[in-house]
Amino acid sequence: MSIRITVPVTAMILAALGTAPSARAQTDPAFGRPPLKSVPYASLPLGAIAPEGWLHEQLVRMADGMTGHLDEWYPTVGSSNGWVGGDGDVWERGPYWLDGLVPLAFLLGDQSLIEKARPYIEWTLASQDESGFFGPRPEPEGTEDSRQQQRTNAADWWPRMVMLKVLQQWHEATGDPRVIELMTRYFRYQLDHLDEQPLGHWTGWGAARGGENQASVHWLYNRTGAPFLLDLSEKLFGQTMDWTGDFEDRASAEDYWRTHVVNVAMGIKQPAQEYVRVGDERYLRAVEKGLAALMEKHGQAVGMFSGDEPLHGTDPVQGIELCAVVEFMLSLESLMAITGDVAYVDRLERIAYNALPTQVTDDQTGRQYFQQVNQVRLSDGDHGIFFEGYEDATCFGLLNGYPCCTANLHQGWPKLTQNTWLRTADGGLGALVYAPTSVRTTVGGRPVAIRERTTWPMEDTVRFRVTESDAVRFALHLRIPAWAVGARLTVNDEPVAGLEPGRIAVVERAWSTGDEVTLVLPAEIEISRWHENGIAVHRGPLQFALPIEAVVRPALARTPGANSPEILEAHPVGDWNYGLTVDPDHPLKGFEIVRDPSPSDWPWTEDGAPLRLRVTGYRIPSWGEYNSAAGPLPPSPVRARIGTSRKVELIPYGSTILRIAVFPEVRPR
Repeated sequence: MSIRITVPVTAMILAALGTAPSARAQTDPAFGRPPLKSVPYASLPLGAIAPEGWLHEQLVRMADGMTGHLDEWYPTVGSSNGWVGGDGDVWERGPYWLDGLVPLAFLLGDQSLIEKARPYIEWTLASQDESGFFGPRPEPEGTEDSRQQQRTNAADWWPRMVMLKVLQQWHEATGDPRVIELMTRYFRYQLDHLDEQPLGHWTGWGAARGGENQASVHWLYNRTGAPFLLDLSEKLFGQTMDWTGDFEDRASAEDYWRTHVVNVAMGIKQPAQEYVRVGDERYLRAVEKGLAALMEKHGQAVGMFSGDEPLHGTDPVQGIELCAVVEFMLSLESLMAITGDVAYVDRLERIAYNALPTQVTDDQTGRQYFQQVNQVRLSDGDHGIFFEGYEDATCFGLLNGYPCCTANLHQGWPKLTQNTWLRTADGGLGALVYAPTSVRTTVGGRPVAIRERTTWPMEDTVRFRVTESDAVRFALHLRIPAWAVGARLTVNDEPVAGLEPGRIAVVERAWSTGDEVTLVLPAEIEISRWHENGIAVHRGPLQFALPIEAVVRPALARTPGANSPEILEAHPVGDWNYGLTVDPDHPLKGFEIVRDPSPSDWPWTEDGAPLRLRVTGYRIPSWGEYNSAAGPLPPSPVRARIGTSRKVELIPYGSTILRIAVFPEVRPR
């Protein structure tokens, strides 16, 4: 058995470390067909990974809720949708829904969901004409658009970018050769027409989100090697918003940052697609600089940046749009595979295990358009604090706020599940995102199956058991998070030395059925500083929050056009305006960790949260509500007008409805 510790930020750095991809792997087009740059990780076929434990329960709830029934509850994506031949919506909403439904169906092996998606796939594949164009056709010029969503923009490049992702997933699950044929013909059509009809010809979305199109071109090139695809990739990059230049040169320009948060969430990975095409590390540096500037100006403690809908600063009451959460997760998953940089995976888990679960109801029947890190009331009314003034944006419902997130939220958990295991460029397997799963695939042409047993992120230990392997030699890549000081790894109870936080441990040996790997990632309580020098409390991938007892009730008004459950408000009961005291010399002093001895199978509720932190909190009477939200965060440290103290209990952020998660620091006199 051998172990090596790597920081596979790029293939060039791997080579410098003496761990460059093997010659065999470099010939595998999945990692980059020349002249595309070779990358360290590539996805497994859809269906190779199966969710277990709480993650399986999460996906089942999605199947029983919005994802499995959206065509029934929201007719816009149902039989009238233009992407199944109907005379209704022809733009992004049908493809958005399918972009989550298709992977969910195959991850669960749910034939009913597969059959629900099939008519859309079949209609789309049959829709391509001799020119290569596919999908709904635009209405004749001058047609009045009387429906909820455009038909006059049916020819827009943007919704096809989403549908290409759907078709790719269908191909990866089924091997359907018609997908390759359609994409090849369509990309020839694009190359022929982009000069007179550039990406922003119909709407601005195509020009902002062209990186999605470029990624699909690279996906197809890795499978076919058709040279014209490289020309198309270059043209797409040239017509897409200059995210690279913005990130490099305009990071401090306020007029730039006030752009659409979902565009930014997608655009953060676009320079990395150009890195794949040309191999210039300038593009990876641009991503790092842009992300740092985003977090400095708009960062929130859950790992996201604010946006309601434009980017909107660091105040923890500013909204975070659900579309931005799932799109930023997808960007981080892409950056993870292209760079292998542990920092992107650490951030991915921070978002997935905090921001994502809290923004959808436990039964998966409703969602918030905007969530707030400090969220003390959900009400239908004029808040006056968001850029976009949707009065019901923080309520839970199907169509409140703006309905884009209703269709787009579904990709979040399935695509995270797809990225828990990856193929590695040295011919092995990588577990970089931790969650209860199992994987069944082939390595070197021989079958291998591994089960990952854990309640992560609620516990610190991840266990792997090889359930099928006949002494197959390969490398197993395991991420050591940057915060995991003192990480421990054993293989069949034999300790493995040399683990380093923020790096990837690579254990290479002949793996046989019954082999056990145990990874312990001890998490310490950490304090971070945010808006007005406020305090956020973290432990490992989890952020902790003070849950606020709430009365949940139907809103007085509800958005028409849906057959879904009611829009829900949540109103606080009792006090929420607490600050925390931190000893400057011993900042973690005073926190008590409490674990539930009989934890629930479902961790994302206040009652089911298996891990809690107890600490002394001080009530701040002068800190109250403003416009049905938490008022301005008192600058820290707070020294005056402090109320009584009491022990407060913090729970994982993702398990809350109402909460305070960025606290004033209190220094009692």
